Amino acid sequence: MGMTLVLQQMIVLFLMMAAGYAANRCRVMSKESEQLFSKLIVNLTCPALIINSVTTSGRLESMGALFAIFGAAAVYYVLLPLLSKGLVRLLRVPAERAAEYESMLVYSNLGFMGIPVANAVLGPDSVLYLSIFMAVFNISVFSYGTLLIQPGEGGKVHFRKMVNPGTVSAVAAILLYLLEVQLPSLILQPVASIGSTTTPLAMLVIGSSLARQPLREVLQEKSLLPFTLLRLLVLPAAVLLVCRWFLHDPMLLGALVLVSAMPVASNVVMLCNELGRDSSYISKGVFFSTVFSVVTLPLISLLLSAAG
Repeated sequence: MGMTLVLQQMIVLFLMMAAGYAANRCRVMSKESEQLFSKLIVNLTCPALIINSVTTSGRLESMGALFAIFGAAAVYYVLLPLLSKGLVRLLRVPAERAAEYESMLVYSNLGFMGIPVANAVLGPDSVLYLSIFMAVFNISVFSYGTLLIQPGEGGKVHFRKMVNPGTVSAVAAILLYLLEVQLPSLILQPVASIGSTTTPLAMLVIGSSLARQPLREVLQEKSLLPFTLLRLLVLPAAVLLVCRWFLHDPMLLGALVLVSAMPVASNVVMLCNELGRDSSYISKGVFFSTVFSVVTLPLISLLLSAAG
C-alpha cells in the first residue's frame, strides 16, 4: 500500500507540471507570470505553509526527542553544503554551473513529496519529524540558498538578505511549537488555505518554464543523468550507511534517509526566478530527478525496510 501511495504522489506531481506546460503553450502563462507567481510563493504561500505544517503537527513525547530531530536536521544542512562543494569539484562541474549543482544537491522536495511519502513509508508519526526538518530546511534555503544563487554578489555575505519571509516564518514556527501556542481557527484556516496553494503554484511555474525550452533539448541534457543518480540513490544510501551507527531512533533515521532521497526542490526554481537568475537548468534538474524518483524512491523504501 505504501508503494502505491508513493507512485500516486509522483503522478499527481506530473499532472500539475503538465498543466503548467499546457498553460504556457496556450499562452495562459508567460515568463512574466512565472516571476510573479514565484514572488507570491517565496513571500506569501511558502511562509504560510511553514507555519501551518508545524503548528498543526502532533507533539513529541519529550523535549529531548525534539532537540534530537532539530540537531540532526541542523547537522545535515551544515554538512551537506560542504559535501556538495567537494562533489562539484570532484565531478569537475563547470564554474558557471557550480552554484546550480550545489543547490540541487542540498535542497530536496520536502513539502509536497517528503511529507506524503514519509507518511506512506514510515507512518503518520513521521509527519512531525518531516515538519521539523522542513523548518530547518527553510531557514537554510532562504539564507544559504539565497546567497548561493544570488547573481553578481562576488561571494559577499549580506546578512540583511537572510531576514526574509522564509526565514522569519521558519523561526516563528519553531517558537510557536516550543511555546505550545495554539493559533485560533480564525487565523489558522486562512493560513492553511494560503499555504496549500504552494505546491500547485510551484508545479505550474516549473511546467511553464519547461515549456519555454524544446522538449528534445530537455531530454538531451545528459549532464544531469549522473547528477540524478547521485542525488536519488548514492546520497540516501550513504546517509543510511553512515547515520545508522549514530542514530538510534529508527523513525529519525528513516526520515533523514527519505529527506536525502527526494528529488530536487521546486523552491530553488522559485528563488532563481525571484532573484533574477535563469532557472531553466534547475527546472530540468527538477524534471529529471522527479521522473527517476518514480523508480528510486520505492528502492530506497525497500532498503529502509531491510535495514530496519
